[in-house]
Amino acid sequence: MPDDRPLIIQKFNKALHDRSAFSCGHGPIDNFLKSSLSDQVKAGMAVAYMATKEADTAVLGFYTLGAMVVRSGLGPTKWKRARVPEIPVIYIRAVAVDKKWQCKGVGTALMIDALKKCAGISEQVGATAVVLDVLDDEHFKKRWIFYESLGFHHLNDPDNPKRVFISMSDIRTTLKV
Repeated sequence: MPDDRPLIIQKFNKALHDRSAFSCGHGPIDNFLKSSLSDQVKAGMAVAYMATKEADTAVLGFYTLGAMVVRSGLGPTKWKRARVPEIPVIYIRAVAVDKKWQCKGVGTALMIDALKKCAGISEQVGATAVVLDVLDDEHFKKRWIFYESLGFHHLNDPDNPKRVFISMSDIRTTLKV
């Protein structure tokens, strides 16, 4: 029987979000959520958002946002023309969905929520794009196709060939924000 309760995505609150049973199938991400996230949020290194079902505290998925810069020579031509060494971006450090909820729209909902938040943030603080690193495991190709379907492009970073970006203007056009 499908769970028709609405999906709720809200800012992480240690007292409200039960992370104990979460498992996305990738140990380092599971460990980060359960062991390191609270400290990183407290230190101001990341802001996290959790997906739960209405009237339930179990975390179904999450994402984190942080500040980052990338070398201007890595991105599109207009970044190179900016005549600055680095371009400010928002970094999605982690996005993950519990195995029981994968392929049920939770990841898409998390990404749309994240991109909308990033568009809003970029109106308060300069940020020209959203960047993330596509996790390289046995599901890499599936993830790559997913991010491309959202409008992400290769950043062409020789130090990190799995790094992708989407411009704020593309986010605003696609999501009409």
